[in-house]
Amino acid sequence: MASAFPKLPGFVPTQEIDKPNFRKVSSTKQEQNREVNHLPNKEYAVPRKQPIQIPPQTGMFNPDYMSTTHAMHLPKNVNNDSEELYQPSWVKMDRHVLRFSGYFKEAVVESALENYRIRKITICYYLEDHSLSITEPKQENSGVPQGAFLKRQKVLRADDSKTFILPEDFRINQDIIIFGKTIRLYDCDQYTREFYELQGIPQESSFVPQSDSFETKTMTKFIPQKDTVMKDYLEHKLGGGRVTSQKQFLENDRKVLKFYVFSDIEYILHYYLADDTIEIKEINSANSGRVPFPMMLRRQKLPRKFSLNQPGQTYAEDFIRPQDIQFGQPLIIYNRKFLITGCDQFTRYYYLEKFNVDFPLGGQEEQVQQERSNIIIPPHNGIGDEQDSLGYIYRLQPKPPRKDFFKWVDNQVNLRFLAMFNTTKPEDKDRVFVITFFLNDDSLLVYEPTVRNSGIPDGKFLEKRKYKNVNNNNEFFTPNDLIVGNEVVINGWKFQLLDCDEFTKKWYAQNFK
Repeated sequence: MASAFPKLPGFVPTQEIDKPNFRKVSSTKQEQNREVNHLPNKEYAVPRKQPIQIPPQTGMFNPDYMSTTHAMHLPKNVNNDSEELYQPSWVKMDRHVLRFSGYFKEAVVESALENYRIRKITICYYLEDHSLSITEPKQENSGVPQGAFLKRQKVLRADDSKTFILPEDFRINQDIIIFGKTIRLYDCDQYTREFYELQGIPQESSFVPQSDSFETKTMTKFIPQKDTVMKDYLEHKLGGGRVTSQKQFLENDRKVLKFYVFSDIEYILHYYLADDTIEIKEINSANSGRVPFPMMLRRQKLPRKFSLNQPGQTYAEDFIRPQDIQFGQPLIIYNRKFLITGCDQFTRYYYLEKFNVDFPLGGQEEQVQQERSNIIIPPHNGIGDEQDSLGYIYRLQPKPPRKDFFKWVDNQVNLRFLAMFNTTKPEDKDRVFVITFFLNDDSLLVYEPTVRNSGIPDGKFLEKRKYKNVNNNNEFFTPNDLIVGNEVVINGWKFQLLDCDEFTKKWYAQNFK
């Protein structure tokens, strides 16, 4: 009869009154209570001994102490036979592991891709305590948890003999039942084969297990084939890419064939030998009544046919080459005829040397109009750089003046001079200045040092920029104009150069001999 009392100590009427505690039974006691035939661990002859492995010392808190193993403390000058005679089985079989590869079938329901799955596993059998562990290699997108399939433990045989699995139970090309899973063994490592040959029961040869639908359809890696033609097409479409032949580019760079063609009006056709591209320019003349459009056809490779293949499937032989351009023959460009009427001197020499063809000269040259400018350049007002100010006169949207980069890099040198005002004013005649000339851009900087109780603010006197020398036809200052003892006029101020530093003296001695 079921009791309504909770199954807790003190609430069950049928419990033993003299029982003082209700402790849990230990795992050792439970294992002894099982009906299992505990046989002593059997010792086997191993093919070779495991080498002594010194554990890594990384992570030790005190470097004076080393992490050791049992094998490191074995006596060195002792007979090995007597040593092994008194060793326990767990020492002799330490780190001796048999490794098998197997698989089992698992049913897959409600899947149109597969009906079953072949799950491959690896079985490691430890001779130390006759335990085993099973791991399953991980597969990408398998949909099942993989990794540790069975933790290391002793496993009972499936024949109700109440004994644990031994090495004799593992045979290649035979089944072994582990916790209800029927596993077919198909391979083992070399050490395992040597172990069984030493026991007198060699293993059979390994075989390749069958594959399932998941492995054949999903796990088969697709190796893409590189389409170099499509890659080259996309790179050129984006404005990059490289020519087919580097030698062609290096030998024919800046070499252009010039042809004169006619199609309702005169045109100029340029053929670039570096990359076999063509462009067509209109010849603009004054009062022609036409809009002066610069390009009839932008620079590109010209196909022989108007209809092309798919992008990336057009090959080099489908484009026009220099041998296809002949005098007096029409050139079909996108279904429009252009008659070749002549060429320039370079093109004639190229055809004569390359193809032994005398290409006649001729054609209408493009008229170069003389630039007429009524721009009156006003004098500089002294504000800012003059070269920078001229940009607003020649262009509506000015560009910054181009500087000499190599001069700026190679001449990181400053020349310093000591100067005074060349004046009779009593308040200015004692003022001292430091004039610095920058060789990288020919600019000047005038600085006034601090003088206490002078009443004159110190610091920058003239901004760093290029100044003109009124005594030298308004040319910009150069090191030749700055000589100690001479008078210079900078931005309307008269300075008398008194002295220079040691570096400036050495520089003048080396460059002005």
